[in-house]
Amino acid sequence: MLFRILRESFIRGKRRKIIAVTAIALGAGIATGLFSVAVNSGDKINRELKRYGANLIVLPQEDTLPLEIAGVDYSALLSNGYLDESHLPRIKETFWRHNIVGFVPELPSRVALILSPSNRQPVTLIGTWFDRALPLKEQPDFRTGLRHVVSYWQVNGEWINDTAQREVMIGGELARRFNLNVGDSLALAINQHHERFLIRGLVTTGGAEEQQLFASLPVVQQLLDQPGKIKKILVSALTNPEDDFARQPVEQMTREEYDRWYCTPYVSAIALQLREAIPGAETRVVRQVAEGEGALLRKTSLLMFLIALAIFCTSILGVTSTMTTTVLERRKEVGLFRALGAEMHQISSVFLGEALVMGLLGGLAGCGLGHLIARQISLQLFGAPLQYNPLSLPVAVVIAILIAMLGSVLPLRKAFKFDPIVTLHSA
Repeated sequence: MLFRILRESFIRGKRRKIIAVTAIALGAGIATGLFSVAVNSGDKINRELKRYGANLIVLPQEDTLPLEIAGVDYSALLSNGYLDESHLPRIKETFWRHNIVGFVPELPSRVALILSPSNRQPVTLIGTWFDRALPLKEQPDFRTGLRHVVSYWQVNGEWINDTAQREVMIGGELARRFNLNVGDSLALAINQHHERFLIRGLVTTGGAEEQQLFASLPVVQQLLDQPGKIKKILVSALTNPEDDFARQPVEQMTREEYDRWYCTPYVSAIALQLREAIPGAETRVVRQVAEGEGALLRKTSLLMFLIALAIFCTSILGVTSTMTTTVLERRKEVGLFRALGAEMHQISSVFLGEALVMGLLGGLAGCGLGHLIARQISLQLFGAPLQYNPLSLPVAVVIAILIAMLGSVLPLRKAFKFDPIVTLHSA
């Protein structure tokens, strides 16, 4: 009996029902699409942020020891420690190895740029990796280096190959100061030796790199007579924004709190694991980068939530408008039901059943619409389509049913206020 009433009532006012289902589908689709982007694109957003530099720096412990005598800081005098290049693969053997997207070893040295026999200018030459293949057991095609960690660099010319012997990349500001261009050669005085290098690329970053020279790490190690040695490691890792829990002193944590902290990709937890993996190393967090990434991720998530909430509320208003019109048109039926002794929950079941059917239809349509929205957002932001998430269907259906049910609350309250005697008399 109830099914027949539902079928007849749904057929009646078919046009309005289609409008209501469309509103529900739009609300559920947009909300589901933003949900899919938030769930599946968190790492993609984080990876996009990683293009703008490292958030961890690994240094020798000797270079981080404080030394102050009579108010004078002598720490710079201790900056003569080195790390072993052979320990670099251990970075990808830590617990959060999959979160470490790249790292760059560096060996800086102060050298003299020879402009003329009587004109020598001090500059910084950095030996590093540019695009180094580092086959690993779980990632046989893993590559790392400057091209992967600081891909925001603008390079006029070419990137250096890691096997290049006497080639450099020069910072833009340094090149302008000494009128040097791609294809020119320059002479450097290193450890009482004169070496000539060919400029392969000109680097523009807007930072300190524009005052530096970059060469292959083995070349600089050989010139400095420091085979297999590096001075620091820039590490780019995917991390969770640090909250109040993560900022607690580690030594004050209980065993359970420590396990939870250690097994969460906080930047401080990854820093500890890097320190444990590399002998004689100390890890520093680049707070400006880490906190900036966390703040941006939180704001992005909040923005998507607010947009979804606004669409959700708008869809509820659309359903409320449609259901109100439906209830007003069928007030005679409501009055007849009440005159025949029908209870309020029996009358409500007719309209709520109708809303449930609209919610299910809107949810199914919203799931497909949400996937298309999420796919388009992913294509525009990351240049790659978003894979279908099986959770999208139940999420879309639940959201659609909520929209339909909440949109029916006010019309039903209005229906309960109808006086059956007045309603039937007006018929």
